Amino acid sequence: MRLRGIIFLSLIDIILMYPLSARAQVPTPAEIHWAVTVEEVRQFIDEYKARFVKMNLDAFMELFSKDSVENKVIPYSDIWETYRSTIAHSKSIIYNLKIYSIQTYTRSAFVMGQYEIIQTLKKGGKERVFRGEFNGTLSGRIVP
Repeated sequence: MRLRGIIFLSLIDIILMYPLSARAQVPTPAEIHWAVTVEEVRQFIDEYKARFVKMNLDAFMELFSKDSVENKVIPYSDIWETYRSTIAHSKSIIYNLKIYSIQTYTRSAFVMGQYEIIQTLKKGGKERVFRGEFNGTLSGRIVP
């Protein structure tokens, strides 16, 4: 149950903490008012899923800022440890995500959807399935 919550919250936090575009580091005044695009959010989600499924902890954690906090209480070190443990005990991970809607704003987005994570454990090959609905307002360091 905790893994499901952490994974969902990580997705939302990462969307907001990771620059979603390769534009200039310092935006011009005209760029400051641009909203994050739906395509940028979808591209980020795709990258997040791909890195998680590859189970390369270093590449995956590059998506997190060192000052990331999940659910307003879980610090980066605990986020890292949770994913380290998950990956260490996994033979494979399948991550299905269905986005119902994305509403973007200047520095935030509201995302609604459904997720399913299928984790196959190394020991015994047992599958664990995590499913749920999510919705949330995303705010933070989105750089268009």
